[in-house]
Amino acid sequence: MRILVIATAAAGLALNVSGFIDDTRIVRWNTLSGQKTQLVGHRGEKAFLPEHTRASYWQAALEGADYIEPDLGLSKDGHLVVNHNEWLGDNTNVASIPELAHLRTNKTWIEDGKSKTVTNEWFIADMTLEQIKMVRVNQASFAFRPQHFNGMFDVLTFEEYLQIMRNVTIDLGRSFGVIPELKSPKLYNTGRSYPRYYEDRAILTMSHYGWAKISKQIDASQHTDLRLAPLRPLNGACLGPSAWQSFDQDTAAYLSRHTFTPVVALNQNFPWFFTPKGLDRVSKYAQIVSPWKDFFVTGAEAYFKANNITWDPKEIAQMGGFIKPERLAKEIHRRGMTISPYTFYDSHQSMSYLCQKGVKPDSKSGFCPKDKRDEFFYFFDQGMDFMFVENIEEANVLRILYTSRLERDQWEGI
Repeated sequence: MRILVIATAAAGLALNVSGFIDDTRIVRWNTLSGQKTQLVGHRGEKAFLPEHTRASYWQAALEGADYIEPDLGLSKDGHLVVNHNEWLGDNTNVASIPELAHLRTNKTWIEDGKSKTVTNEWFIADMTLEQIKMVRVNQASFAFRPQHFNGMFDVLTFEEYLQIMRNVTIDLGRSFGVIPELKSPKLYNTGRSYPRYYEDRAILTMSHYGWAKISKQIDASQHTDLRLAPLRPLNGACLGPSAWQSFDQDTAAYLSRHTFTPVVALNQNFPWFFTPKGLDRVSKYAQIVSPWKDFFVTGAEAYFKANNITWDPKEIAQMGGFIKPERLAKEIHRRGMTISPYTFYDSHQSMSYLCQKGVKPDSKSGFCPKDKRDEFFYFFDQGMDFMFVENIEEANVLRILYTSRLERDQWEGI
């Protein structure tokens, strides 16, 4: 068995979860390519460190993530910044900074075709980069997550994230994929000089750092203020792959038209998406489909009912009906798209499946995972090409165990 174990310290952090295992055994997986499932570090390594921070991204790299994910927003003065929510109150110390108190407000915008309102918050779109850089990031308040790194790290810009990704590629001698999600384009394009300002800003930035090739002209004249730093030489290192993500299907299609970078179509709120004709439509602009993981277990109809999302039965029937959970991966692969479900949590957390709350799975097997191993092996069996994971080391160990099972089964001719 050819396994390379690299053990290293996490850049001055008092954290010993820092070895990654690169399993190079050649076995046939059920993915579209036949290669092993790729692990995407969800917001870096948020199981141990404050999410979307310099330390979180380095830790994800040290644990052997194949891709490392940032979520993007856009500041008032046009800087792309990294944060999961469109506001900062949930996971930072912004409420304790008197100079920013006047920025607390309410905001309504369109998301997934519906109006969304958030109250009493500090919104990235209302803040300058200078104001955002005053803020420090905290860990989510789960009892099992270390809280002693709170206040150590600032909110990063997208450019700083890309610099980190080049640095870990060079310094660790391994390629890592970048996979930014453009959050709430309709919010961040409001009040800008043209309707795709936010998307083009991201394209120009990622292109500069070598992870996006522009395929269709964009209006660079609107971005003459964009000052990007000189690149650190790769010195023989190779950049990893890249992909865009968006829940906004119009933005996903725009990114697909304007770059050669693959697009991830995220979705958990549009019923049409989970029908045969819906997947046909998505395949015209997306190369990767990323649903909430329960669509592969409990199923679309049960999910939408549980979340009070309505649909037109006649429309869904005309589009071929909801695809059963055990058929969904096959139908996506049949259209030449790969799959990247989200999110596979640290084993201290609930897995958050409806079937664990008493909802009957809409599948012949009735499968409902009992533990993290059960969960991962089911999704590996289904042929997931990518998986958004937290506690990357746990996920990597489970991938190695599954590889051993595949190796044994294929050796025995099963």
